[in-house]
Amino acid sequence: MNCLTPGCERLVGAPPNLSAIEPLHCKRCIAHKARHGSYWFKTFTAEELRPFMRAASSYIAPRLLTDPLIRAAVERLAFLIEASSYERATRLRGLPAKTRADIAFGRLRKAEVKPERLLVIHMALSAILFEAPGAPQSEEFKHVQFAKPTIRLASGWHGRWESLDREGRPHIITMHKYPVSSGHVLRLIGAMIDERCAPATIAHLQGVLALKVRRYGRHPGLPPAT
Repeated sequence: MNCLTPGCERLVGAPPNLSAIEPLHCKRCIAHKARHGSYWFKTFTAEELRPFMRAASSYIAPRLLTDPLIRAAVERLAFLIEASSYERATRLRGLPAKTRADIAFGRLRKAEVKPERLLVIHMALSAILFEAPGAPQSEEFKHVQFAKPTIRLASGWHGRWESLDREGRPHIITMHKYPVSSGHVLRLIGAMIDERCAPATIAHLQGVLALKVRRYGRHPGLPPAT
């Protein structure tokens, strides 16, 4: 049986199981969905997201102290970041997904990431999801997209120490460890952000979109405005 993902003609890796969706797709498409939240649509690149991020940041900045929904979102995000535990990326193996999701916010605290940055990400992603032609609108895809740029703000552990080689000469050893950017943890991180940001984003999405279009134009995939 061929994979049901549009445009994919690979064979599925197991006989179809009517009680599950996954066996109706090939292993590559299943892995793609685990990483991106969609069987076929990829994560937005930093270049694609940049004008939306800039517009959302400019929109939020003058309203941080005056708009009640934006203030509430930032306060809830700040509490989440402060209340989350921290563990370095080399010690995550075997931990439950919920614990690893909490630790992701603890890493943000360690990196001194401001909570309003997460609201900017949420508004920017919501805007590009609204404007980009063909973008999936499922909750799963949205949550993965909210999580991806968030964990990149403070995703890894970086070690650096001095050692001696066989001849006794000093040299520097470095180690870089990053959590896997895939699976259920991404969905949990995105859902936690969405829960805290959705009211503010819903209220201000059209304002962010209008600012983005005024500064940078419409999405290149859309037909020219008439």
